[in-house]
Amino acid sequence: DDDHNGDVVYFGGGSTTKGDICYLQSNGEWASAQANAENSSTSLLAIALGTDPDTDGMLLRGMYTLDHDVGDNQGVPLYLSDGTAGQATITPPADNNDVVRVIGYNMGDDDQIWFCPDNTWVVVSA
Repeated sequence: DDDHNGDVVYFGGGSTTKGDICYLQSNGEWASAQANAENSSTSLLAIALGTDPDTDGMLLRGMYTLDHDVGDNQGVPLYLSDGTAGQATITPPADNNDVVRVIGYNMGDDDQIWFCPDNTWVVVSA
């Protein structure tokens, strides 16, 4: 878990949970992102590499090994979870006002992913 390689930045405030997919809030602090909150799923996303963003870093893009299971289907798109903040899923969010945004791709059954959030998204109208 938590193995990474890619584009890492060291800035921002807030307290993060290592391995969580986070968004940069307008006040400059990082917080866990979730698909059922438009403001948290359409902003700049990064994976927390520790509990202190400006010391431990935030992965903006690259390879990362998650601490949660996203299945064994290699190459399938990943989305922000609408049920658990900070996690990825292979199931696109489908509830009203959920945000569907590809955040990367599953690379194998060891929960390694290519994290590369798309700059576009769709808000579900159900």
